[in-house]
Amino acid sequence: MGGGWKMVIRSDVDKYEKEFIEIAKVRNERKIGRFKLNPRYCRELGEMLIHIAEEMESEGISGGDDEESEE
Repeated sequence: MGGGWKMVIRSDVDKYEKEFIEIAKVRNERKIGRFKLNPRYCRELGEMLIHIAEEMESEGISGGDDEESEE
């Protein structure tokens, strides 16, 4: 993500002791866009993202920034 934006993915527990995966867009340490994902769907999401990335790569479409996130 360009322009100072980062994507953060983390595991957390809500106030009702339910686990979830949070995917958030962050800029200047502020979470702007957040999405809470049920952990049982994480593998499916990961596999779909890999599939889409491979399709884009085979078509020669750039994936955007080449920076690797440390988080």
